[in-house]
Formats: sequence, C-alpha cells, structure tokens
Amino acid sequence: MNHSDLQSRMDAIIARRDLLAHPFYQAWAAGKLRAEDLRRYAREYYHHVAAFPAYLSALHSRLPDGQLRRAVLRNLCEEEIAGAAHSDLWLDFAEGMGADRESVRSSAPCETTQALVATFRRIALERPPLAALGAFYAYESQVARIAGVKAQGLRDFYGADAKTCAYFVLHSTLDVHHARVWAEQIHDGLNGDASSSEDVFAAVEEAAAALWKSLDGIHQPQSESAVA
Repeated sequence: MNHSDLQSRMDAIIARRDLLAHPFYQAWAAGKLRAEDLRRYAREYYHHVAAFPAYLSALHSRLPDGQLRRAVLRNLCEEEIAGAAHSDLWLDFAEGMGADRESVRSSAPCETTQALVATFRRIALERPPLAALGAFYAYESQVARIAGVKAQGLRDFYGADAKTCAYFVLHSTLDVHHARVWAEQIHDGLNGDASSSEDVFAAVEEAAAALWKSLDGIHQPQSESAVA
C-alpha cells in the first residue's frame, strides 16, 4: 500500500466520526455554548491533554533504538519541554473561561473521559507500535483541523484573549506536522516489518470512536443555549 492510499484509508475511517461534525463542536463554532459548557469541557478534556505525554512515553519505552523511537521522543519533548507544557496552555484556556486551575487539575473525569484516557493508554502500552501511531494519528490529524475553528469561535463569541486561545493556535499548526510524521512512520513501518495494516486501521477506528464518545459525555444540549 503506497503512502497516499494508506493515509486516505485512515482519513476515511476518521471521517465517519469527524469531530467537527459533533453537535458540541458545531455549537462551539456557532457561538451557542454557555460559559459553563466551555468550563465543563475544559475540566473534562484536561485529563486527556495531561495524559497524552504519558501515552507517548509508554510507547517510547517499548521501542528499540531507531527513527521511530526518536520521532516519538520529539513529540513528547514538544508536549512538555519545548516552550510551555501543553497541559499548562490548556489550563490557561480553562482559566480564561472562568475555571480555577487547581480545580481543573483535581477534578474527577466522567465515565466517557475515563474511557477515552483508558483507550489511548491501553493502545500505547499493549498494541503493536504502528497501531499506537494509528491512534495518535486519529487524534492529532483532527486536532490540527479543529483547533483553528475553536480559537476563532473563542475570539468571536466568548471574549477570549490571546492567552486563552494559545493552546488552540499552537495546535492548529503543530499537529499538522505531528500527523504527517505519524503517517510517514506508519507507512515506512508497514513496508519493513510484520505489523499488519489491519492493526493500524483497527486502532484508528477505536481511537476515533473513543474521541467521539468523550464529546457525547461532555455535551449537554440546551433548548435556549446562550453564552453566560
């Protein structure tokens, strides 16, 4: 399978649960969420954002020396070392929406958020390495597309300043690179070892489903939703 066909197959799987089509993000982009909706989202999704470096670390610890291990390490360093930690940038967003940083850190995630974190952690720890990259691709390829929409919505409808939007502005460009690296590493790995492309596609499907379900758990539609 050539690189273009591989990426098209992964993108087609993700498109079935394209997060930009989820009612929660649709409401965000249209300015129909309340401030409390955004605070709840910030509290819940923090747990996935904060855990993402640990997913990378779990995979990194399983890999032999080589290009893939170094690619995973570069992503991990960008999450936690190069500039502000991404979890801190997320807390800036939460604070900008009126949430207390320590309350967000200490909050108990709901069932679907717990399931999201558990899914990515299990894939990173237990599935073939290229399948783990498939899960990361399912996430980061969507973040890159969604982040710009979120930042624009925050500015246009919710009075967000540059600090509040910084997480999303950064990821609207950074995760374009990350997704491209994962797709390249998956392609190169499938050409060079016994890992099955079906393992990759199954992990993409599982990750995309968990991401969608996590938003189901956060979304609480309002009959007359308005910014509070």
